Amino acid sequence: MQPPLQAIINGRLLYENEAALSIHDLSIVRGYGIFDYFKTVNHDPVFWEDNLDRFYHSACLMDLPVPYTRDELKSQIRLLMGANNIADSGIKLLLTGGISPDGYSIARPNLVITQHPLKRHLEKERAGIKLITYDYHRPFGTVKSIDYVMGIHALKKAKAVGAEDVVYAQHGVLSECPRANIFFIDQNGTLLTPQDEVLPGITRKYVLEVARGHMNVETRAVTLGDMYDAQEAFITSTTKNITPVLRIDNVEYGKEPGPVTRLLQRLLEPLVYTGPHGSANSYNP
Repeated sequence: MQPPLQAIINGRLLYENEAALSIHDLSIVRGYGIFDYFKTVNHDPVFWEDNLDRFYHSACLMDLPVPYTRDELKSQIRLLMGANNIADSGIKLLLTGGISPDGYSIARPNLVITQHPLKRHLEKERAGIKLITYDYHRPFGTVKSIDYVMGIHALKKAKAVGAEDVVYAQHGVLSECPRANIFFIDQNGTLLTPQDEVLPGITRKYVLEVARGHMNVETRAVTLGDMYDAQEAFITSTTKNITPVLRIDNVEYGKEPGPVTRLLQRLLEPLVYTGPHGSANSYNP
């Protein structure tokens, strides 16, 4: 029998079924906290330096002091990886608002690190998905906040019409999906992605880097007009890699993923799934 997974709370390694937070923590009473998430491939953390940069940046923007140095945090992550021994996994760093004396003021944050097995959704990366637009824009767009109230609510509406998820669009401008960044290929072959007040996705960063050597790239305000006129679309995230989007609302981008999306999948693949963290789950589009 597989032993129960372990987690770390405030530097202490313990089994998940023994882990607990106070009912007075701001993450529980007010939903106040930040997190970050990266994956391991064949026991090797992928892009975790970038994720740690973003974690500390989110914490700073939300006035949450991280109680550990970067090296201490990395040591705790390695300890957890050794304890759980999961080759392909997702690791989450959660920093809470702390046990507040008045249920509102920020206190000393609690740091929770968890790990779970992570399976790649190759069928969606190959076949593509459908999205719908949803009228919303995340507050604190550049922060990876634990507040997913609207994303969870919107997902029900997407599933009701046979879509995978939503893309936020407000006042005619698109921003992001609840758990992914969005990209379009326009009629001239230019790669477009929203720039302002969106989460700086780590996969997004590397897609932009590999794309610049092969096509024009624009990071700017992306409108509903851009969405209607595009010839291809896709989303990116740690868990989704590059997942093609075949349809948004009534806009169809084809019956199968387009050639530019496939090219970018091929360019990203070795950065994530070959080298020291190579995996049998790699994919050649």
